[in-house]
Amino acid sequence: MSTARLLPAPLAKGGRIGIVTVSAPEPAAHPEIFDRGVERLRGRGYEPVIAAHAATRDGYRAGSEAQLVDDLHAFMSDPGIDAVVCAGGGKNANRLLRGLDYGLIAAHPKPIVGVSDPSLLLNAITARTGMPTFHGPAVLWDFGSADAPAATGDHFASVLAGDATAARIEGPLAWARTGSAQGHLVAGCLSSLRCLLGTVWEPDWNGAVLAWEDAFKPVELLDQTLTHFRDRGVLDQIAGMVVGELVNCEPSGGLGAHEMVMDLCADYTFPIAFGLPFGHTPLKNTLPIGAEVLLNSDAEHALTITSPWTARGGEQG
Repeated sequence: MSTARLLPAPLAKGGRIGIVTVSAPEPAAHPEIFDRGVERLRGRGYEPVIAAHAATRDGYRAGSEAQLVDDLHAFMSDPGIDAVVCAGGGKNANRLLRGLDYGLIAAHPKPIVGVSDPSLLLNAITARTGMPTFHGPAVLWDFGSADAPAATGDHFASVLAGDATAARIEGPLAWARTGSAQGHLVAGCLSSLRCLLGTVWEPDWNGAVLAWEDAFKPVELLDQTLTHFRDRGVLDQIAGMVVGELVNCEPSGGLGAHEMVMDLCADYTFPIAFGLPFGHTPLKNTLPIGAEVLLNSDAEHALTITSPWTARGGEQG
């Protein structure tokens, strides 16, 4: 059953997008890329609005916990802001978890988009509010990329607009274990999602379809992380698993990610697919966390969103 009970309003062309930084000071470190990303959003017909601390620096974060939380709260409570998109990634987005006002966020439902480290905030917000959040492109590393695939921005726009055709997720999957699973989507960077285990912000794993990816980790470290999920009981509860395209996750001891995952999941029966383009890949799908999805090895589109993810539209066509 979907965990999504509260739906954000769709984002139309002309909408105002608030840009926040929730972790590393990447806009301050890469101002030209950040500016290009902002202009690319403008070129797609949106009006970007930059948060007070989106492009500042405070050590290895863009600002203090309070400053970065205030930026997000300000955009969520502002009726003139139609969506919030994270500028980039980092390693310390979990510093914001205890400061977020989940009641305020639920009172002003609008799309929130992030990737990599911010994916833990997305899943926490969905877990605490029931509102879908969106695992999608970042301002810097996607919109700001000199050779960003147009399809990444196109799917972002389609999903956030609630376009029913966006329910059919493109990208052929390689099936390690065939089958079918339907459940609410939990999606994110595996090492970032790990920060939610055992906390009050942990996602509801019961019947979930877990889509995970990661980058720049050797397979033995991915094994350590996924083993933590197993030992936390997550793999006992999920209905299916999708492993995204792993970026620079090199084999360890001659074993790759496929072998590691199948060894670790040998005692489970849920379907497992590999190769979904999302997360750290240049070509990526935007995925609505908390929405109901169908994972089916016999279907034309192996991954389909089957429940609404915006307040209007967003149903399978």
